[in-house]
Amino acid sequence: MNERDPEFEPLRRDVAGLPRRIEPPRDLWPGIAARLDRTARERPMRRVWIPLLAAAAGILLIVVARRGGVRLDVRALAGHPTVTAGAVATDDSSRARIALTIGTLDLEPGSRLRAIAVGAREQRFALERGAIAARVDAPPRVFIVETPSATATDLGCAYTLRVDSAGNGELHVTAGVVELGMAGRLAIVPIGARAALRAGVGPGTPTVDDAPAALRSALDAFDFRNGGPDALAAALAAARSADGLTLWHLLSRAPAPLRGSVFDRLAAMVPPPAGVTREGVLRLDATMLDAWWDYVPGTVWRARPKK
Repeated sequence: MNERDPEFEPLRRDVAGLPRRIEPPRDLWPGIAARLDRTARERPMRRVWIPLLAAAAGILLIVVARRGGVRLDVRALAGHPTVTAGAVATDDSSRARIALTIGTLDLEPGSRLRAIAVGAREQRFALERGAIAARVDAPPRVFIVETPSATATDLGCAYTLRVDSAGNGELHVTAGVVELGMAGRLAIVPIGARAALRAGVGPGTPTVDDAPAALRSALDAFDFRNGGPDALAAALAAARSADGLTLWHLLSRAPAPLRGSVFDRLAAMVPPPAGVTREGVLRLDATMLDAWWDYVPGTVWRARPKK
């Protein structure tokens, strides 16, 4: 390990741009390198923690590795994030960015994120609390984030995800599409839509960003407060033609005796395509539901699991 290692090239460029009056002595690096080399020899295969700080520039680069292959490249965006083997935490005044092979993952203040697997086929994390902003470019179902109330499976996208200490939160998708699932509930959230998360319940019914307040209120009652038929009727009444995404989800969430009213409301806005029948939808035929999804305003193509 020496100062010419390619791994440290970004740091050398940042330091080179600092004002000359704060440049450290030229003999500083050899001492650091010697200590790092000695630590590596004395603690093989244990956790390696290499913090390099250019304080005047506010730059922090941390490489964390452990037996089992988990490796995180973390840069402080503000303050002083805490990094331990396979986990990153931010206090109320710090932010951090994790550089992934498939994109970036930003931690907002007051967050804790734990790495479960970081490999070519799967990059899985657990958001224990706080908020993240993810932007990834990868095949579907490679990037996954677990929360106490739902698991977000990326289908090629960008999104923000927040959860509080009780496990409640929200997913907001700004590109592509994300699947949220837990306890038998599935929410498919495309660009320009969001879904609430509730501990012990799972994901709520997705809505588009400009959904009416009356619709959001009715869904909150229906999804999380046992609102029953009255809440469902209020949601159907408040839904506009632009809210087909919400009604499509309500087909599978409504009790069987009430499913027909959801079908009729959605069909009035978005006539079902050829081959999609009322009878088939009421029995939740997956092929028909998927075919109708492709015609609902605001939805985007999604990679469906292999059957």
